[in-house]
Amino acid sequence: MATYGDKSAQAIRLPTLLFTTQRQMDDYNAADMRYGDISVDRLQQHYKLSDISAYINPFTYPDRAHSARVLFDEFRYLSGTFSFVGDYQPLIGKMITHMQVADGAKFTDTLLDKALAEHSSLESSLERIKKALTIHTDWERNTFPRTKWEKMQEEIMESTLPKFNNWMDRINGLTISVHDLWAANITLKSLEIKDNRYKADVHYHIQDHFGLDDNDITHRLYRQFRANSDNKCNART
Repeated sequence: MATYGDKSAQAIRLPTLLFTTQRQMDDYNAADMRYGDISVDRLQQHYKLSDISAYINPFTYPDRAHSARVLFDEFRYLSGTFSFVGDYQPLIGKMITHMQVADGAKFTDTLLDKALAEHSSLESSLERIKKALTIHTDWERNTFPRTKWEKMQEEIMESTLPKFNNWMDRINGLTISVHDLWAANITLKSLEIKDNRYKADVHYHIQDHFGLDDNDITHRLYRQFRANSDNKCNART
């Protein structure tokens, strides 16, 4: 019989953060979030960026505002090469336009929520959470003990976090729109244990950046495409 103060009998407090990445949300100092800090010489000499547009040379074009509009329009057009089937086709166009006009504001969209909730890569971490709940729940007291919280974390650490990089993602717009993630929080919002069963509400908050860092720009495969994008965004479900 458990006594008052017996930690083994105390249920986990809800909601509780099950997992968080070392990289933080809203990191505007990340390399792929900075802009306007690279000289023309470095762009051309170090990154070998010479064939940028089929229509203009942005390095010499006198009207910078018009040049930017042309480049964004070209980006939208070229992105269709990587986004031409399925429900998520509109995402990349929305994100490019948001990048053009929203001055760094966050981007969210119900299509991103849908993509994450339905994606097969979500199963890795979810299965680990289910396993931990099944093994470590105190079925006699109908509680998940607070002392087993670290066991849950260990299970999630062994999983693969979601990313949008399977063969379908490469043509339905998810790879060019999101691809990988920057930061993630996984929260157990609620847990009901009854009659040898449990019902859990698990919340994923995932964020990525719509931008490029050195590794993206110099990638041996992606640098071959004019619409080179390891593009990034926020996704929540």
